Amino acid sequence: MQKSKYKILVVGAGSIGQRHIKNLKTLGVENLGIVDPVLGLPSYRLKEALKEKWDAVFICSPSSTHLQIALEVAKTKTPMFIEKPLSHNSQNLSQLQKAVKNIKPIMVGYNIDFHPQFKKIQVILKKKTLGKVLGVRAEFGYYLPDWRPKIDYTKSYSAKRELGGGILLDDIHEINSVYNLFGPVKNAFGLTAKAGDLKIDTEDYVEAILWFENGMIGQIHMDYLQRSYSRSLKIIGEKATLIWDLNESKIELYTAQSKQWKTIDRIAKFDWNETYLGEAKEFLNCLKLKKNPESDFQRGLQTLKIALAIKESSVKNKAVIL
Repeated sequence: MQKSKYKILVVGAGSIGQRHIKNLKTLGVENLGIVDPVLGLPSYRLKEALKEKWDAVFICSPSSTHLQIALEVAKTKTPMFIEKPLSHNSQNLSQLQKAVKNIKPIMVGYNIDFHPQFKKIQVILKKKTLGKVLGVRAEFGYYLPDWRPKIDYTKSYSAKRELGGGILLDDIHEINSVYNLFGPVKNAFGLTAKAGDLKIDTEDYVEAILWFENGMIGQIHMDYLQRSYSRSLKIIGEKATLIWDLNESKIELYTAQSKQWKTIDRIAKFDWNETYLGEAKEFLNCLKLKKNPESDFQRGLQTLKIALAIKESSVKNKAVIL
């Protein structure tokens, strides 16, 4: 791999920060700095680190710190890669939007966008293989203590409300995927609950219904409780139904003409790190071209607004207009 000239600061040395550090090195970036607002790595603080000139900053800290860190970085006019979600609430989002207006690239990290099967589904939809799409259902469920077996889940940001944890924001990937595929949402209804006995102070179970501006209906299920990892996307069309099983990395299609299910794509032993490498490559390419990627600030903002609308709906027990 050819060495990269870029000097990049990574803020946050947890699991996702370590993954990005490893992948950036794989892509030839050797000039890396690391600072962690939680662990205090290294001894200097973020403001001191930002006195240096960086080509880009990767924000990989807990969700509750994303916005404030991004505002500090924006003062230096430095391009940013911000891990999902953009923030954990709506406070100061408009301020950040103004601050990054003339900074390119700004990218929000949604690695599923870079799964080859997700890209294949985009092509299938573009070709109108399913006919008019009527609805979509996304599901993610996995027992939180099994996510990172070497880490005490009760001490992770996922378990702590003040750090921006909870399955709704932890799994905002599913919201991003349906938004990416089918566009803006006009109304959202959601139910969030702490249904299990996990030692967390966040929601562990979410059901959401989305009304898209194009007339479609969407459903999203998320939980921290399923003992067997479950992740899927089901798209219902007039001519055919498509199911993407992300756990088994396969796409199945049932058409009205064939009247049977057929596996149209399958990847044996898919390495999920390829999706993280893909987004890092995209960011570095956008950095070179000084342009924003598709997963830019506006996408991250709209996805977050949908998630927050689901949470608000659960509190108010009624649909929320976005």
